Amino acid sequence: MVFKPSPVTPVTAVLLAEIYAKAGAPEGLFNVVQGGQETGSLLCHHPDVAKVSFTGSVPTGQKIMEMASKGIKPVTLELGGKSPLIIFKDSDLENAVRGALMANFLSQGQVCSNGTRVYVQKDILPEFVEEVVKRTHAITIGDPLLESTRMGALVNRPHLDKVLSFVEQAKKEGATVLCGGEPFVPSDPKLRGGYYMTPCVLGDCTDEMTCVKQEIFGPVMSVLSFKTEQEVLQRANNTTMGLAAGVFTRDMTRAHRLVEQLEAGSCFINNYNITPVEVPFGGFKMSGIGRENGQVTIEFYSQLKTVFVEMGDVDSLF
Repeated sequence: MVFKPSPVTPVTAVLLAEIYAKAGAPEGLFNVVQGGQETGSLLCHHPDVAKVSFTGSVPTGQKIMEMASKGIKPVTLELGGKSPLIIFKDSDLENAVRGALMANFLSQGQVCSNGTRVYVQKDILPEFVEEVVKRTHAITIGDPLLESTRMGALVNRPHLDKVLSFVEQAKKEGATVLCGGEPFVPSDPKLRGGYYMTPCVLGDCTDEMTCVKQEIFGPVMSVLSFKTEQEVLQRANNTTMGLAAGVFTRDMTRAHRLVEQLEAGSCFINNYNITPVEVPFGGFKMSGIGRENGQVTIEFYSQLKTVFVEMGDVDSLF
């Protein structure tokens, strides 16, 4: 295996290689190659590469698929998401709030499966928003190596600027910033050059807004209201992506009825962003091809060979 990490996250891949080596993995089994777009292109086109797996954005995934097609190479693509989280009025509100926070602010919102379109049934919208905003205000931002920290920095300056620009665009389109969405300077002098922002909750959102349609990949939650199950199902599926989806309700019959119709590879009922390695993970539609994790993944990293062995005489028509 040859692993090329993102050029903005080069270190952990090398640490992983060192861990494998110390654990006794044979030399050459796991290899790390650093580089940018050109390196990725060379790997995709290389005749010795038999399979390409990519995690990243939809546009880059499309390019990877095109390059791999030149050599008829199979691909696994784990791409973007704009996943819906649907909260019904009969939900356990405390758990729904916890789920919404986990669905949006884990890893500074830099998680492809995040449930960033939070649909809340109209009857409980004010109560839900009040509690979410209160909890979001209380998130401790700072050094991720400290136990007390709940949110660290975004990956780099251009990405921070991009996420903040999504917040500004949301305001122009009529969304209300209920909290956060601003650059943040930690009190620790060592962190003052970091790419921090305050976690953001956007209210008064509609399905047509940029913040609801495009993946932001940052700590920005868009809250929308709905009235009926059928209405929210149609709105939830009205996207080109389908990585994940979540439903909070005490009615298990409704929950299963809904997830059966949700066009998403991973569906959560009364929780969110739970990804044990035993369970397959991957997307529908433009969120990708193939699966990661779970036993089924072996099928995407191996080829099936059929062998016939005749133990008797050949039955021939000729």
